[in-house]
Amino acid sequence: MPRIMLRRLAAFLALFALAPATTEAQTRATYPSLTKRPAESRDREAPAPKPVEAAPADPALTAEVAKLGQQADSGEAAFRQQIAQGRSTVSAASSAAPNSEAWVSAQMAISMLDSARYDSVAAMAGLDTLYISRQDSTDVARVTADLATIEPVRSRALAAVDAQNDALDALRKSLRQP
Repeated sequence: MPRIMLRRLAAFLALFALAPATTEAQTRATYPSLTKRPAESRDREAPAPKPVEAAPADPALTAEVAKLGQQADSGEAAFRQQIAQGRSTVSAASSAAPNSEAWVSAQMAISMLDSARYDSVAAMAGLDTLYISRQDSTDVARVTADLATIEPVRSRALAAVDAQNDALDALRKSLRQP
């Protein structure tokens, strides 16, 4: 019995002694190299875009954009003309109970201001429609020229409509809610 145990112990020790050599050889073979692969070494910079020369301005588009710009300016002028009156009416009703005469007058003043800016909002919608529809072209030079014509007027109209929205929101917030 002790002899069998001694053989088993010797076999176990021999196996234990040889195991690191085979494991080390297997380890080297199974793990990938940590060096850079060709895909990792490539240039990741996007190529510089080629400059696009804009086409000449479209006279029909220029006329339509100018007309919409005048409409936006007209709506802005009407709104600015009535804003002082609207602010004073709403200010007088700021502490009034909802559905009181002063509160109703303030609501009417806000509605009149909203109506006065109709031209600005309609012009903004027209400019947005033009802006989107003119982008639907395969001619990059034409798109660049059209957007360059529309964008300055559209930005000005958008700023006016945003300012009008802010003014109306401030007036609405100053009134008590029912």
